[in-house]
Amino acid sequence: METYRTIAIINDPKVTLGSLSENNIEQKNAWDVNWDTLSLDRKYIILGGHMGAYDTDTYPYLIKEKEWLNKVVTAGTKVLGICLGAQLIAEAMGGKAFLSDQIEFGFKKLNFHIDQELLSGYISSKVFLWHRDTFSIPPSAKLIASTEYPQIFKIHNSYALQFHPEVTKELFEDWYDSEVSRRELINHDVSSTLNHLIINEKTYKEEVNILYEKWISY
Repeated sequence: METYRTIAIINDPKVTLGSLSENNIEQKNAWDVNWDTLSLDRKYIILGGHMGAYDTDTYPYLIKEKEWLNKVVTAGTKVLGICLGAQLIAEAMGGKAFLSDQIEFGFKKLNFHIDQELLSGYISSKVFLWHRDTFSIPPSAKLIASTEYPQIFKIHNSYALQFHPEVTKELFEDWYDSEVSRRELINHDVSSTLNHLIINEKTYKEEVNILYEKWISY
C-alpha cells in the first residue's frame, strides 16, 4: 500500500497542485473530507480557490475546515496554506480574511522581515499573485514577508503563503477562462504576465519543489 508523505486539500476543482503534482501527494476534496479521520501526524497542503475564507454560507465545508485547521495547527502539525489556504489558516487562528481595496495581480518581489532558510529561494525571486482577499495575521503568528499586504506568516509549525508558488501556464489559463476573471483583470496586463510565466515556468517549478522538499524535511 502506497504511503503518502503529504495530503493536499482541494478547495476548488480548478485550483490543483500545479507544479507540485509530480510529488507523492494524496489529494482530498474539502467538500467530501471527514475531518475527524485526518491524522495529526501527517503533513497537509491547503490549496486555493475562487471563494473567500468567509464565504461559509455558500461553501459550508469551510466551517469544518477552519475548525480542523485550528486543531491541527495548534497541535503543531505541519500545514502549508496557499492563497485561500493562507486565509483559512489566518481565520482559524484568530486573524481575519477580508476584501482589500484592489486586486493584487502579477509577479512581484517580496519584502522579507524575518530570515527563513525554508523560504530563501524567494528572497531574490518574484512570486505570482492573483487575489482580491487579504487578511490580518493571527495574534501569535510571525509575519515573514509582505508586499503592500501580508504574504507569508508562520504560526507554530505551519506556514501560510498568500501567493501561488505552484502556478503553471495551464493553471493560469484555466483560471483566466471565465467572464469574472476577464472582467476583474480588465485594467491589468494579462498578456505580459502570462508571457513572463511561460518564459520562467521551469524556474518557478524548480523553486516550489525545492520549497516542498525543505518543508517536508524541516
